[in-house]
Amino acid sequence: MKKLTYILLMLAYGCTPALAQTKIDGAYVQALYKKYPTVKSNFCPACKLWVNPYYKSIADTQRHMPLVEYEYYTKANAALSKKLNIPRQAPKKGAPVKPGQMPYQSAFSAWSPVTGQPSEDNVYSAANKVVKAKNAKDEIAKGHVQAWILNSFAVDAVILSDTYTFNAACEDQKQNVGTEIFTENQTRKLLETSDVEVWGGTYDYADTTKGNKPHSFAVMKGKVVIIKDVYPAIYWKIIKCNGQITCYWMPNLITETQAMAPKRVVTYPQLIQNLGFDPTVIFPPK
Repeated sequence: MKKLTYILLMLAYGCTPALAQTKIDGAYVQALYKKYPTVKSNFCPACKLWVNPYYKSIADTQRHMPLVEYEYYTKANAALSKKLNIPRQAPKKGAPVKPGQMPYQSAFSAWSPVTGQPSEDNVYSAANKVVKAKNAKDEIAKGHVQAWILNSFAVDAVILSDTYTFNAACEDQKQNVGTEIFTENQTRKLLETSDVEVWGGTYDYADTTKGNKPHSFAVMKGKVVIIKDVYPAIYWKIIKCNGQITCYWMPNLITETQAMAPKRVVTYPQLIQNLGFDPTVIFPPK
């Protein structure tokens, strides 16, 4: 059993015995991000492309929105996630570690910017002050496009999944645990038997009168607060498995629930028309 646990740790930490014993601290995380620098993208004036070993992303770095992402998930990695059981939250004081669970480290759930981008910690704090002043039950989450749980097959993968701008935007928490988590659960179910490809991102209407745009938030740039419209109107997703494609167009609203997910399904041509581009051309399937 000890030998099996050691092997699983090696797999989780990139198959390096020394790394399996490494404390995942801030220095480790910074060094990890430096391995994968961003490059300029002509997708939009402030866009940059970020490629890491797990997913690809083009983000608008001015508005702090991931516009299009792609990740290829495998059935084998999904099975590995269950075996590794990487904890996302710190255990309660005095609580025993569950059998077979990897010891918790704060880096497993800490958010970071890519190298050269600012931290957005204060953005979300400011955003929640705005929305809670209007509705105490409302909350803005750090909304993944490629889910943490789907990347829990490796330590580096979960760290890089918690990346500001390139894999997250301001997402209403009700939508996060509503239609968004419905699509994540659908992907997990498909991964029980097959590999799955996922494209996703956020979208905003050029003319805000055409969409429901309830919020604008403060973006931190050094010590200067600049008001930018950084709240996406839509989260969108393409799930492809065994040649079958399902597309979702999900309003980023407090009113969204899991039960509404079937109503958020759109055709592939309709999604392309809505976005104004074909995600599978930007990031071709494997």
